Amino acid sequence: MMNTYEKNGKVITFHIKKKPIKNTYFRIKDGYLQVTTHPKTSHKLILSYIDLKFDALYEKLDSLKMIEPDQEITLWGELFSLDVIYGNFSYRIEDRQVIVKSTWNDVKKIKQRIYYMEVKKKIDLIKPGFEAIITRKKLKLIPFKLKYLKSKFGSYHRKNKEITLNTFLARLDPIYLSYVIYHEYAHTIVFNHSKDFYNLLGEFMPNHRVYQKDLKKIAII
Repeated sequence: MMNTYEKNGKVITFHIKKKPIKNTYFRIKDGYLQVTTHPKTSHKLILSYIDLKFDALYEKLDSLKMIEPDQEITLWGELFSLDVIYGNFSYRIEDRQVIVKSTWNDVKKIKQRIYYMEVKKKIDLIKPGFEAIITRKKLKLIPFKLKYLKSKFGSYHRKNKEITLNTFLARLDPIYLSYVIYHEYAHTIVFNHSKDFYNLLGEFMPNHRVYQKDLKKIAII
């Protein structure tokens, strides 16, 4: 059963799914908010959270209404037309067009492969800059793992000593890739989001709060 919550003339549609879990999870789905929670979680508590995060949730839901057509692709904050022809995978960018050779019929899969390649190339370009800052703080360089993630832009794996970067970042301005790299490197020293963490992140990237705030408004699609 779908529910609605209205605030300032705007409406969020949400669905509550009860499961025997400890925490409550709020995820953006196709046109609605999925709330997964314990059977004993009160409806009032769920509504209070939606009210608290209403603007951010509404913006994420609203952004999903503008799904990119198959004939277009966004790379590093710029929109290109997408032309797919049959052949072994390769692509090139000419003017405002991305021309792709692929044996796949799945355009989404093709785009995700391009995102992967673009992030990989961009890391090589910005590597001297962030490595200089990281090593200046006497931190060891650790490997990156690139993966298309649905719920986060990056993560630090303490056990494996590696950073995972979401290849979705290829759709955004390159500054956000740099921000996520610094964010995850800060987690190699401070594992939580405490004051010490943000102080360290500020040493890496003084204006980090601007990009952190922006990313919270961006839905991964």
